[in-house]
Amino acid sequence: MIIKIETWVLSLTQENIKLPLIPVILPWKNHKGEKLSFFQIYFSRFFTYTFLIIIWLIWYFLGEMSSNNCITTNEKIGCSAAIWHTEFKNPIKYFFSFFTAPFFYNSSQHIRFTTISFLIFVQSFEARVGTKKVILVFFTTIISIGLIGGIVSNLGYFLFPNLEIFSYMLGRSWMGSSSGFMGIIGSMSHFSKYKPLLPGIVILFESWNFFINGISLSISITHMISCFVGFFLWTIINRRKHTS
Repeated sequence: MIIKIETWVLSLTQENIKLPLIPVILPWKNHKGEKLSFFQIYFSRFFTYTFLIIIWLIWYFLGEMSSNNCITTNEKIGCSAAIWHTEFKNPIKYFFSFFTAPFFYNSSQHIRFTTISFLIFVQSFEARVGTKKVILVFFTTIISIGLIGGIVSNLGYFLFPNLEIFSYMLGRSWMGSSSGFMGIIGSMSHFSKYKPLLPGIVILFESWNFFINGISLSISITHMISCFVGFFLWTIINRRKHTS
């Protein structure tokens, strides 16, 4: 057992020396820096590009969704797909929404931010670890954050009904894939020679997002927690890989 742990630590140290500071891969290359054909580009990032195609098709045909209003037919579709923490007591519907909410967006800024993040970070991560593992990190993070959000908002409102943050979390729907790709950024940190770098960038970005850009505190906190969920998730995956 001790020998296995020593071997694992030594291999991690050797790998860390070879790692880049920012582990971003150009979309037309593989993790070795080799140029790819069009079909190789697509299938090496199958989840990334398929996901982007789907969300933009939904956006094109249904348009912008609402976090609060479910009036028009299109809005009702978005509302039915979104995560509502008030549905926490309806576990089947609540759990299913973790897999539908990432495909709907409530503003053009939201979907553009997602697209840019996917084209920089998600495709880079998928090129390194493959489609199955990127899907695993993406949806595991969303499920984790959804459950945390459901517990915190419902329990918080029960204990402190006058605090606005809990009524805000319960009074709106949650959609988009921000939690998922923030989790991927956290996992991606393990491919940097300085692992705290990407989480640190996320913390700085979310500080700007809250204090200057005016986004809600609950959203900024959610993004930061998502990043750390992804970071610890890949830590577990790494340990299992090296101890098996």
